[in-house]
Amino acid sequence: MTTVLLAHGSPDPRHAATLERLRERVAGPLCDAAKGETRLVYIEHDHPQPLEIGTTLTDEVTVVPMLITPAFHARVDVPAAVRAPGAGGAPVRVAPALGGDPLLLDAVDERPAAAGHDPDQPVLLVAGGSRSGRAGQSIRTLLDAHPRAGWLTMTLAAPRAGATTGRVVVPATLAEGVLHDKVALLAQAAGSPFVPGGLADTAAAASLVLRRALG
Repeated sequence: MTTVLLAHGSPDPRHAATLERLRERVAGPLCDAAKGETRLVYIEHDHPQPLEIGTTLTDEVTVVPMLITPAFHARVDVPAAVRAPGAGGAPVRVAPALGGDPLLLDAVDERPAAAGHDPDQPVLLVAGGSRSGRAGQSIRTLLDAHPRAGWLTMTLAAPRAGATTGRVVVPATLAEGVLHDKVALLAQAAGSPFVPGGLADTAAAASLVLRRALG
């Protein structure tokens, strides 16, 4: 068996380095659960990409999309990419993406604490977003279902006036990269504290990936 963590990829090398640390955290537990090896694969920018490994997989494959919002990549690129792991005849199961699970909010909780911020300080969780509004709505829905005192969400595409006031700004990204740095600039312009790093560097994110992989 093989577990494939299907990430978007980025021209920023910090992205792949962060996701590799997450792969290392989950590889042991997945191997112990008879899931065999764990591979990290990218839709674009980084390697390997799905077509590069598709013919090498002949046993059962579980694909875990490493995406936290239902943006273009989740709706279009992932369905195209998951066909490749089955090119060698392997049966493929596609797990749900990471979005919509309250463990994501637990991952957000970990970041300010790790950076030395007051754990009771409210958070502004910022996603990239697009004109469709799906990314922002998915995070708002999650927070509405599992509210945290004083927390707000918004997207870079639809900023909310005054949202940064009294809040620590956390990027809704798994890893550092272009989007992460845009959120940092937003926080800097507002004079608000910013928590660097990706959600993938948390125990909660590793637990969520294991939950998805083990189904």
